[in-house]
Amino acid sequence: MKLFEYISNFKIRKGYEWLSYAPSDWNIAPLKQVAGLVLGKMLQSQCPPGLKDVYTLEKYIKSKNITSLGLSVETDNVDEMYFNPSEKKLYLLKVGDIVMNEGGDIGKVALWKPQDFDCYIQNSVHKITPYSDIKPAFLQYLIFAIASTGYFWSIVNKISIAHLTKDKIANTLIVYPTFAKQEAIAIYLDKECEKIERRMKLLERKVDAYRRLKGSIINHAVTHGLNPDVPMKPSGLRWIRNVPEHWNIGRVRNYFDYRNEKVSEIDFAPLSITKNGVVPQMENVAKSMAEGDSRKKVCKNDFVVNSRSDRKGSCGISSFDGSVSLIYIVLETKIIDPKFTGYYFRCNDWVEEFYRNGKGIVADLWTTNYSIMRNIEIALPPIAEQREIAAYLDEKCSKIDAIVDKIGTQIERLKKLKRSLINEVVTGRRAVTSDVK
Repeated sequence: MKLFEYISNFKIRKGYEWLSYAPSDWNIAPLKQVAGLVLGKMLQSQCPPGLKDVYTLEKYIKSKNITSLGLSVETDNVDEMYFNPSEKKLYLLKVGDIVMNEGGDIGKVALWKPQDFDCYIQNSVHKITPYSDIKPAFLQYLIFAIASTGYFWSIVNKISIAHLTKDKIANTLIVYPTFAKQEAIAIYLDKECEKIERRMKLLERKVDAYRRLKGSIINHAVTHGLNPDVPMKPSGLRWIRNVPEHWNIGRVRNYFDYRNEKVSEIDFAPLSITKNGVVPQMENVAKSMAEGDSRKKVCKNDFVVNSRSDRKGSCGISSFDGSVSLIYIVLETKIIDPKFTGYYFRCNDWVEEFYRNGKGIVADLWTTNYSIMRNIEIALPPIAEQREIAAYLDEKCSKIDAIVDKIGTQIERLKKLKRSLINEVVTGRRAVTSDVK
């Protein structure tokens, strides 16, 4: 059906207001009429007993492999699970297929490009296979544009974690021109988006360099102090070779009290522990819905760290009273400055030592319990010097953070430019050339 026929015969649905911008001679149809859809396989990490000759271990992608802004797939680190022959036929990714998030960061989408290995999909990803009258690259950009309007978020199941079902994608209306115009649009957007991506990557490299510089400054200040001429001594610690001669060596338990009071999240607001520190619980975190005293109490100036290595580096000094999940270690500072603590336990050398002392099988089950942490030795300056180091790092880090924020603003502008460009071109608001047939 042509768009002008649709507009004449039907009222534009809620969420599809952007359709009014598309040229009236473009076609309109639910996605299921122009592409096949398959939701990936549930995770199967074990081979069924007695079926080793049938099932094989194969690479697969999941939602985290689709990059945050979309339009590309990260394949340097893909996991493996078991598939049988019929499953491999169903879930195999072929060049020209489009992958799209089923849950979490809804709307991330990318075109599958040639790889030197076979790859399949897990059930956090949909596979969309365009039929012959739809150019895959064009459809990728169009789905990206629809996602940028917030449409998919408006139709997902949000009871806990957002899920975008196959049926809801299949019935999503899309508009598209002739195949020749689709091809011209795809070529144009490939070229223009590549320019934007190059600029973004350059800025991202600068951000990474400044963050590494910040980490180096923190690491050196909290393990060696600020005076380069101070006499040093062997620390006897595995993770710091030498420390200033006047610093004290002690165990974590000597400087902190372990807070293990159970409370209710109704009485003590939930907090999230991130790599940027302790913050009020983020809206996209699923509520525990647990009754009774099922969380740990946190007081202002407590140090909180995630004990699991899959959240490596998630820690900080809390500026709030609240509560956290039981997997967190909560420490009350005693004879140590809270600000210095925040820097000390975020330095790279300590983070590695903390997790090196843990136990487990795989990354998301590798845990450093307080029973282990309490006995790890640390080297600390006198309290007055701790405050001096913290003040120095406040000044240095604030300057670096300001630079990083400024670059981050530039990156966000480029992301917005990319989204705007794609949206305008694939919906016909901007013609790519005057002579496209």
